[in-house]
Amino acid sequence: MAETLKAKIYMVGSTSAIEVDIKDKDKFLDEITGLTASNRFYIHKDDEGEIAINASLIQIIEFSDEGDSKRGAGLVSNQ
Repeated sequence: MAETLKAKIYMVGSTSAIEVDIKDKDKFLDEITGLTASNRFYIHKDDEGEIAINASLIQIIEFSDEGDSKRGAGLVSNQ
């Protein structure tokens, strides 16, 4: 089974990130890209509750593998 990835979502004008666990980076980016194009919200639910993110205001998404200390960044911004 593939390890879970951490995705840190940075919003335009913010230096703090919203951290979510994802299983499939490509599927996650496709979902975010579709939401951005249609100006919709990304809804994330976890043990701590639920959050709605305005996908059109996402500036950077940083990915890190729990198995190592490396990171990779994916840029999802239409601005």
